[in-house]
Amino acid sequence: MKIIYTIGHSSHDNIYFLQLLNKYNIDCIVDIRSVPFSKYVPHFNKNVIKKFLTFHKIQYIYMADEFGAVRDDKNLFSPKGYLDFDVIKHTKAFKDGIKRLNTGIDKGYTISLMCTEKDPLDCHRSIMIAPELLKNGFLVNHILPDGNIETQQSLEKRLLNLYFPTHEQQDFFSVPEEQNKNNLLEKAYRLRNADIGHKLNTSDSR
Repeated sequence: MKIIYTIGHSSHDNIYFLQLLNKYNIDCIVDIRSVPFSKYVPHFNKNVIKKFLTFHKIQYIYMADEFGAVRDDKNLFSPKGYLDFDVIKHTKAFKDGIKRLNTGIDKGYTISLMCTEKDPLDCHRSIMIAPELLKNGFLVNHILPDGNIETQQSLEKRLLNLYFPTHEQQDFFSVPEEQNKNNLLEKAYRLRNADIGHKLNTSDSR
């Protein structure tokens, strides 16, 4: 099975960040940040981290056009004013991005998506991108700040518990357990999208 990793750079120093990548033999970072700059961790600014990774023989690719979570197109927003991940996933750019990741893995790269948030549950990498990777036959491993791995399937359990903490109290006279779980998981993804998705400022003239 093809494996893709994800990581949030958080406030790591660049040496520790490199150690995390080396632990899992990552040789290609795909930066999915819409705004690849930070005054708090300037060593993760786009040009700086690209130079650092290249020096350490790790390829850097910027793919915010395909996978970024801040957009200008109002057609990509839900009626409630947040960026709709389901709409994004149907765009040509997003689909082409998935194909490009697949091509990279076929070429032998060990790829990690990179964003900012340390907890993948707080980031679109787990809510928008990872579910589509699963559907396309990938195993998604999230590299946590302590260096451990959380699989997307394990994260989905956290997601369910966050929004439906009593979901395991199954009503045997309702829908089958697996169907009920899938329905709740789909709802949980949508709820998380609403909570973390970029909000459209109604006063914004974009």
